[in-house]
Amino acid sequence: MRKHRIGIAFFYHESHSFSPMKTEIEQFRNEGYFIGDEIYDAYTGTKTEVGGFLDVLKQVEDVEIVPLLCAAAVPSGVVSTEAYSIIEEQMLQSIREAGRLDGLLLALHGAMVVEHLLDPEEHLLGKIRGLIGLNVPIATTLDMHANLSEKMIDYTPLHFGFKTYPHVDMYEQGVHASMALLKQLKEGVHYYASFEKLPMMPPSINMRTAEGPMHKMIEWAKQAEEEEGIYNVSVFGGFPYSDIPMVGASVLVVSLDPQKGKESAQKLAYLFWSVREEFIMDLPGVKEGLDLALAIEDDMPIVLADISDNPLSCGSGDTTELLREMVKMNIPNTLFGGLYDPESIEACRKKGAGNKVLLSLGGKVSPDFGEPVQVEATVVALSDGVFHNSGPFNQHLRVDLKGAAHIRVGEMDILLIGRPMSANDPEMFRHIGLEPQAKRILGLKAKNHFRAAFEPIVGRIIYVDAPGVASNRLTTFTYRHIPKPIWPLNDIQYEVEVRGTEKWKH
Repeated sequence: MRKHRIGIAFFYHESHSFSPMKTEIEQFRNEGYFIGDEIYDAYTGTKTEVGGFLDVLKQVEDVEIVPLLCAAAVPSGVVSTEAYSIIEEQMLQSIREAGRLDGLLLALHGAMVVEHLLDPEEHLLGKIRGLIGLNVPIATTLDMHANLSEKMIDYTPLHFGFKTYPHVDMYEQGVHASMALLKQLKEGVHYYASFEKLPMMPPSINMRTAEGPMHKMIEWAKQAEEEEGIYNVSVFGGFPYSDIPMVGASVLVVSLDPQKGKESAQKLAYLFWSVREEFIMDLPGVKEGLDLALAIEDDMPIVLADISDNPLSCGSGDTTELLREMVKMNIPNTLFGGLYDPESIEACRKKGAGNKVLLSLGGKVSPDFGEPVQVEATVVALSDGVFHNSGPFNQHLRVDLKGAAHIRVGEMDILLIGRPMSANDPEMFRHIGLEPQAKRILGLKAKNHFRAAFEPIVGRIIYVDAPGVASNRLTTFTYRHIPKPIWPLNDIQYEVEVRGTEKWKH
């Protein structure tokens, strides 16, 4: 029996146009860079998109999996031209060497920016199409924060966006993409894409899907999927820190009936615009947030989330305003982390566990957002920084912090880490002997993803508006390439054509 040869690949980065930290090839190798059969070891059994691809395809007898290239880096500044070129060429070379491909499953983010390319995922898809031809089906998975462009839809209608934030359905979207590709390949199913791009780039702080405006959007999307002829609906909030022409929110409907798909996309775009003001939040500053935390009586830890320096929103992980205030207040039974500071980790290693050390904490990458904090600390424990997520976000995935140190400053525990990484999983702390559930106050470099694993073990969560490159206040950034006017930077009117004739005004 002739087997269907399906390639699987992964190229993932969320890029912040205003971050001082350019993303080089080293950052991809630190996070995940796997070629060919290495992909099986890295992703089998993980709750990731590629884990979903593998689980579906392994169950189909007449499919041969062709592992190509998987490359991912933690969100940061724009990807360097050199790094992108290396990965793109490796990806294309792996496709050339693979021989005949009958289909391709590709996990992307959708908000990558490269020094010389404003829409690199579209560029990559174009190159891939040039190699495999127009008739080989391609299905992608995309992050909810993708800045999707119309050109992406030209290459394939099959794009599956995450429906959860925190993203705990990455695996499920990998499964959905695989199933759709197999239906096209084996049953000849023909899909259509209907796409609506909105003139808005909402801040992501209130984009959680447990409540609020994005919860409403996802519920409406699920209702639309129950209609005959509608196969899948993706709602993309966009990533407002990408200074690119295709920035912002969009709706994509994959359908079996193009007219039904168009109507659903237009209706959802209208609804998306109608809830836009609900994405805006006013947040307390550091001092106000700490005072609020101290006023709360709770048996569970209170979380202060330093959202403006969240590494998964491209923060450096080393800004110091919240850290400085917590050190100054010296509140008993508190924990702060993870703070990106390889220099301090090295100083701790030289002194050894149990000894005191003078440290200059943080503020090295982004001193504009706070100078280093001078402390005398006790080195409690050291580790290589390797652990596996307990989940549900990226469950079972191996994480390498490139070293970690647990230090104590006064009454406060601090976790130092060797590369920027959001505190999204308790195992980041537990692997070195820290139990976050036992603390009174947690100061976390995190935003929303951490809720998936932390909500069961913490009480109140307070977002604090400290200085940082991932600030919730979009007016602090000097945009050059975004379309204008655009909400919320401008107060604009927007019209969506609905059911082909009538127009809904907003």
